[in-house]
Amino acid sequence: MQSTLGAGTPVNSYDPAIIGTVGAEHQTTPLANETIYGVPLLQLNTGQLNIGYSQSFASGTTVSFAFSNNRQTTNSPFVNLSPALGSTFRFTFQQELLAGFGFGPNLRYLRIAKNDKKISDIAFQDQVVATVTQIENIYWDLVNAYEQTQVNEQSYAFAEQTLENTKKQLELESVPAMDVLRAEAEVSKRDQDLTVARTNLQLQATLMKNAITKSLDDPVLESIPVVPTDQMQAVSPQASQPIQDLISEAQSKRPELAESEVDLINRQISRKAAANALLPTVSLVGFYGGTGLAGPLNPAFNEGPGITNSSTVPTDFAGALQNAFNNTAPDYYIGLNLNIPIRNRVAKADQYRSELEYRQAELRREQLRKQIRIEVRNAQYALDQSGARVEAARKARDLAQRTFDITKKEQDLGAGSSYQTLSAQRDLALAELDLVVAQTTYAKAKVELDRATGTTLEHNGILMQDAISGTVSRQTP
Repeated sequence: MQSTLGAGTPVNSYDPAIIGTVGAEHQTTPLANETIYGVPLLQLNTGQLNIGYSQSFASGTTVSFAFSNNRQTTNSPFVNLSPALGSTFRFTFQQELLAGFGFGPNLRYLRIAKNDKKISDIAFQDQVVATVTQIENIYWDLVNAYEQTQVNEQSYAFAEQTLENTKKQLELESVPAMDVLRAEAEVSKRDQDLTVARTNLQLQATLMKNAITKSLDDPVLESIPVVPTDQMQAVSPQASQPIQDLISEAQSKRPELAESEVDLINRQISRKAAANALLPTVSLVGFYGGTGLAGPLNPAFNEGPGITNSSTVPTDFAGALQNAFNNTAPDYYIGLNLNIPIRNRVAKADQYRSELEYRQAELRREQLRKQIRIEVRNAQYALDQSGARVEAARKARDLAQRTFDITKKEQDLGAGSSYQTLSAQRDLALAELDLVVAQTTYAKAKVELDRATGTTLEHNGILMQDAISGTVSRQTP
């Protein structure tokens, strides 16, 4: 179904228009009786120059000015003036009093167009927020892959060192051969984990390059490593704001809600314009004009009994202009034009549909408000849960670190085995990996909370003007 946006009475263009015509005409008319004109064929040579100006205004007012001039010669001996010079003007005024009256219905297209531009700007802002959110998530995945690789490299290096020490101890027959086999198996497993971590890091680096560059065809760009500047150690849970404050902030900053508000204003404009179109059309009209005549006497004018070849009008065009504007021969009118549609079903249908669309827009806005409220709550809950997970993972990592330190000290003192130390170090590596994953989840939960509350650009120091121009006007903190 077509939208009723812009429905209402027709709107004239507010741009002024100038209309002009200039031309010459030769007309020959056969006559059945020569008594009237004195010739069998009446010839008229007419030259005309007409100019007009018209303009409409947002109040429902239309004004126009017409200025006409002509020069006419004839072969008739009975015509008093030859050439006859004529000049007329007319100023016309029309004001709508009911339907089409006022700035509301007459400026609706301009106001809707301005609001549509606002909607486009808001939609662009929403797209920028979505892009920044996507880049942030890719970035934290890159940080996660980078730190997981570091943990696996350290774990692999420790396993290799343990294997070398175990082989030396086997040569001294201080450990059984089984410890060497266990160490070799551990090295093989950690080498596999390191390979998986490195390939995942390469994948995340490629995804980041793809997200922030126009093309990956450059082989130099493809080989450049991507090293994140942030570390997971800097990611720590923070005290959360009251949920109602977050909801209020989201409802004032979310682009989707601002877009819905502007669309509701458009619906209200169309609703009022459709209601105005139900009124009868009543127009106050009036005009004022004048006519001037001039020209020399016709030398072929036949004088007869009681007929004198004389004239009281000027003989030049300047005189015709003067008579037209000196109120010598005025022409004026004022009146009302009334048009009352008996049923006006088209306007009624538009009015019903505009009311329905306005109510639907209100409903969409309220649904969006509720959806934003739920999104903020979910984002806050996810942030709290991931924060608790970070604290638990950090405690588990600290416990695994202490266990590893004790086990390694026991081995150094000859009370423990290399296998126990490898197991403790493997548990420490797993705890560190779990902490990295927990911190990544927390960082991405903060990104989602920023998106849900509409503060993504603010927290990242991004100005919309920079996004529009494609240049950075300041350094981000």
